[in-house]
Amino acid sequence: MSSDEEMDEGADCIASGFANSIDLASLKQGAEAKLTECVYLGRNAIVKERFQKSYRHPILDSRLNKARTKAELRGIMKAKDLGIQTPAIFFIDGEKNSIIMERIDGPTAKLWIETKRSEFSAEADNNRFQEIIRGFGVLLGEQIGKLHLGGLVHGDLTTSNILLRNSDENLLVFIDFGLSGQGKVTPEEKGVDLYVLERAIASTHINSEQIMIGVLEGYSKASQKQSLAVGKKLDEIRLRGRKRDMIG
Repeated sequence: MSSDEEMDEGADCIASGFANSIDLASLKQGAEAKLTECVYLGRNAIVKERFQKSYRHPILDSRLNKARTKAELRGIMKAKDLGIQTPAIFFIDGEKNSIIMERIDGPTAKLWIETKRSEFSAEADNNRFQEIIRGFGVLLGEQIGKLHLGGLVHGDLTTSNILLRNSDENLLVFIDFGLSGQGKVTPEEKGVDLYVLERAIASTHINSEQIMIGVLEGYSKASQKQSLAVGKKLDEIRLRGRKRDMIG
């Protein structure tokens, strides 16, 4: 459900095999998974299926697909237990590494941010745009702080993996937990989670530093103790990243 797995319009068809018939609509295959927009038992849904990769050894590929499907399910359920919005799970097919889940009505955070940029494109409105994206960052940071405090790292935090239910920035829905980890997650792992987000924001949204400033502000609201420890690690990770960039 990330940017490389977006759906496009396709021919309507009927597919069965999940013990129930599914009305399928749109279909597109991304780098990691195939997404199908559908109606499942009268509910708007998405079928997400991790397919075989020809460039990987079949045994390794099978293990990775199963591990990532399992990680996604565990991540979604853990996040939900922590009070974080995630898609509802309707059905699981372990043999096909497929999940039927709720289809969220609303844009990705990526699209929402860029739409706001267009709305406030005049130079005189730039300050207002910066206020909006910083406020969004605070809300996002609070949710990430709750995830981390509960022992869960997302693993692929980008503005494409966060949806705004009904275009409401107060209703953030986290998706794509296939690279998530949980348990006794370390400040280093939490710092990497934030660093991935920071790099994604920098590469996707120009002149949007206020988002990450807001994220770190909101993150501290979950736990000041956690924020201090993770902030220190984030600084170290940034330094390592700059050194790698210099070396090439």
